[in-house]
Amino acid sequence: MICENFLYPKLIKFFEEISAIPRASYHEEKISEYLVNFAKARGLEYYCDKVGNVLINMPASKGRENESPILFQGHTDMVCEKNEGIEHDFSKDPLKLYEKDGWLKAEGTTLGADNGVAVAVMLALLDGAAESHRAIQCLFTVSEEVGLDGAKAFDYSRIYARKMINMDSADEELIIAGCAGGLRTNLDIPITRETAHGTTLKIGIKGLFGGHSGEDIHRGRANANKLMGRVLAACLSEHDGLRLVSVSGGTKENAIPRESESVIVCKDAEAVEKTVNKISGEIKDELCADDKAFNLAVKQIVSCDRAMTAESTEKVIFFMSTVSNGVFERSAELSGIVEYSRNLGVVSTYEDKFEALLNTRSARDSQIDCSIREIDFYAKMLSGSSNHYNRYPGWVYAESSEIREEYAEAYKALFGKMPTVEVIHAGLECGIIKAAIPDMDMISCGPVVVNLHSPDEALNIASFERFFNIILTLV
Repeated sequence: MICENFLYPKLIKFFEEISAIPRASYHEEKISEYLVNFAKARGLEYYCDKVGNVLINMPASKGRENESPILFQGHTDMVCEKNEGIEHDFSKDPLKLYEKDGWLKAEGTTLGADNGVAVAVMLALLDGAAESHRAIQCLFTVSEEVGLDGAKAFDYSRIYARKMINMDSADEELIIAGCAGGLRTNLDIPITRETAHGTTLKIGIKGLFGGHSGEDIHRGRANANKLMGRVLAACLSEHDGLRLVSVSGGTKENAIPRESESVIVCKDAEAVEKTVNKISGEIKDELCADDKAFNLAVKQIVSCDRAMTAESTEKVIFFMSTVSNGVFERSAELSGIVEYSRNLGVVSTYEDKFEALLNTRSARDSQIDCSIREIDFYAKMLSGSSNHYNRYPGWVYAESSEIREEYAEAYKALFGKMPTVEVIHAGLECGIIKAAIPDMDMISCGPVVVNLHSPDEALNIASFERFFNIILTLV
C-alpha cells in the first residue's frame, strides 16, 4: 500500500482501488459497475442511469435525522495522457502509483486525481469514515472532461439535499463560489478564388505564451489570431491589390492561440515587408511580459497562382481584425474577477471557405445570448453561417451561502485562518446542477493538485489529509 503513514488509510485505499479501474471519458462502465457493487455490498440505496452516472444515498446517523442533508459530487472520468515511450493502455492497464517528496504521482501517466480525489472522498464517507453524520447523497458523474455530458444527462429530481459540495477544485485553501458558463461557436465565411499575380509572402506569428481561454484570459496575453488580423488589416489598408491566400492559427477554441500564419499575394513585397516590420515594433511595445518571446516574421515563398478575390480577402480580414476578443466585463461583486469573455481560438482556410472557432464564457445567460447575436450578425453581414454548440450554464456568485460559511468555519477551526473565496472563469458541473436545482446552495473545493491533464499531475498528500479532515468536520 502506498502512503503507509497516511492519516486516513481508508481514503487512500479507495484512491488506489479506483486507480486500478480504467475510466477514460466515454468508457466509465467499469467504474460505474464498481460503484453499484460498492453500494449493494453496504446495503445503501443507489441509482445508476443509462449513461453511467451513479447516485448513492446514506441515511443520517441516529439522532441527526432532522439536520439538513448534504450532497457531495465529483466526476469519475479522467484525462488519459502519457509520456512518450511509456507503454500504458488506458483501456485496461491500472495506473502505477508512487509517492515522492510528499506528492502522489503515476508512473509516466496522468494520475487521475482530477477527479479521483472526489470519488475517493465519497467512497470513504459512504464506508463509514464519519462516526456520526447528517444524511449524505453522493453523485458520481461521467464524461465531465469532454463536455460535462454526465451532469447534463442526470435526473435531478432524485436529489433532495439543498446543500452541495463539488470536489473538482484543486486547493483546499480556496472556496469556489461561482463559475462561468460556456458556448462554442463555428463561423464559416464562403470564399471565392481567382488567378493571382504578384509576389507571395508568408507572415508568421510565434512565441506567444497562450494559455487557457478561461483561467488565463485575464492575464493580458495576446491572441495570435487577433494579432494576425491586425497585421493583415494594416497591410490591406496600405497596399492596393493585396490578396489573401490562406490563414491558420490556434489548435483549440478553448486555448489562447500562440501562433498564427498567413499567406498573401502582393504587388510590392518590399513595401509590405516594411509595413509588417512597423506593426511588429508597435505590437512588441504593447505586449505583456509573458509574451516577451513574440516574433513576427515575413518572408517570400514559392509563388501561388490562386488567391482569394478582393471581396473574400476583405471579408476574412474584416472579421479577424474586428471581432471582439478577450475580457469584456468584470464582476461588480468580486473585484477583478472576469465575468464575460470570448476567445478567437482557431482560424482555418479551405478551398471554398474560411472557418473560425470561438469560445464564449460568462456566468450569465444574458451575456452568452449577447455573444450569440453578435456572431450571428457577423455571419449575416459576411454572407456566412454560424453554428453554436456545447452550451452549458454558469453559476452566479451568491452574496450569502450557508454551506460556504460552514466550510469556512470548519477550515478556520482546524487551521486557524479563513479560506479565500473566489469565482473562476471556467466551467464546472456546478453550473448545470444549479440550473437544474435553482435553490441549491453550493461550493466547490478540493485538495492541492498540480499539473492537471498532464503526466506530471501530482496530488499533495498532506493537503489530501487536511481536505478530508474538513469534510469530516462538515458532515
